[in-house]
Amino acid sequence: MAWLDVNTETEKGPLHPYGAVAMFALALAASTGVLLRFGLYQGMPAWAQNYVAVRHAHSHLMYFGWVTLSLMALIWRALPALTGRPLPRAVAPQMAASAALALLSFPAFWVNGYGLTQIGRAELPLGAMVAGLNGVGWFLFVWLYGRATWQLPTRPLPIQLWDWALVLLLLASLGAAGLAAMPAWPSAAATLQPYFLHLFLDLFAVGWFNLALLGLLWAELSRRGCALPRWLPTQSLAIAVTPTFVLGVPPSLVPDGAFWTGALANLVAAFFLAWHGRWLWQYRRALPWLARFGLIFLAVHGLSALAVLWPGFWAWSAGTQLRIFFLHNLLLGWVSSALLGLWADPQPEQAWWPERGIYLLWAGGVSLMLVALLGLGFVAWTGITAGSWLRLAAWGSVPVALAAWGTLGLGQISAAKIPFQHDVRRLRQRL
Repeated sequence: MAWLDVNTETEKGPLHPYGAVAMFALALAASTGVLLRFGLYQGMPAWAQNYVAVRHAHSHLMYFGWVTLSLMALIWRALPALTGRPLPRAVAPQMAASAALALLSFPAFWVNGYGLTQIGRAELPLGAMVAGLNGVGWFLFVWLYGRATWQLPTRPLPIQLWDWALVLLLLASLGAAGLAAMPAWPSAAATLQPYFLHLFLDLFAVGWFNLALLGLLWAELSRRGCALPRWLPTQSLAIAVTPTFVLGVPPSLVPDGAFWTGALANLVAAFFLAWHGRWLWQYRRALPWLARFGLIFLAVHGLSALAVLWPGFWAWSAGTQLRIFFLHNLLLGWVSSALLGLWADPQPEQAWWPERGIYLLWAGGVSLMLVALLGLGFVAWTGITAGSWLRLAAWGSVPVALAAWGTLGLGQISAAKIPFQHDVRRLRQRL
């Protein structure tokens, strides 16, 4: 498997440790997802009784260990070719700290989630503490990225997208800060806590993940020699995405004006994402196969903006499982598929039979799981019991986990043979 290596000082080399950590996080989080899916209808085993805490461990490892770590590593990998500059020397310790803290989030949340854990005589909120420390790694990444891209004479399309992705990451972090401050204002917690929660979770995913991933796909196409479009929405996309977090807040807490602001902004953001998607689809033959597969779910994500505008649909859907479908469509179908394609990198004609088998496992499992979650959201209309949809989703999660472990295993035994357009070591010598 021809893995991309984020060590840009060599043109060939083994799988970079950060790629291995990110893939391990995906495999472990996917396996935990299997446990959770089967636990919903069979019950959780004795060694994992706290379902909510295990769900927190799963989701934080996906957010921090898989997606965020992958985005940072792949941005560092692509940046020198776009800037003509070497990376800051502090990138290595920043990535090492981010990788360690991301993995630490899993055991920190496993036992009690955001609750208190007994450590000696003290009771500590380990999950919240580790989540806060992960934020320090993000801020360090933003600072180093700013140093690496400061005063560029021109800012290519991928860098423009990453600029605004990081602005949205910082805005999402304000939500995390607001959640941390809630104990100081208990009287306002019932109203403000859902807003801070979704400012963090939703803007982190729909904002930071989406824009950063689009930047990586355009950087990959540039690396493969494709002529990029002269203009695509970047700042306008970021502005449109920002108010959409209110759609995750319980409807009883959202005034009509706030809902329509979020819903119309969501429609505009979907239009801008479709603009990117249309161009990416035109270049699909130059994209890795799994990235092409992910574009299908980007389209589904965009179409959901139309559903929100349907009278009464948003308020009705809040009482269903559709939010779980939308979340997994975004993070698993679109973001994870595209990231997996960028890490593994080959075109279908370059893949050997184990890789093709892994791609089929991933695509089949993701598709089956999302169909089941969609059916669960519309269970009242399908005529099929919720238990049947839960079983289908559980079995769909199994090939996803197997594909993640298989990709990790193949990546570790193969040498990366990706030619780079830019050799940073030679650049350092010239400078």
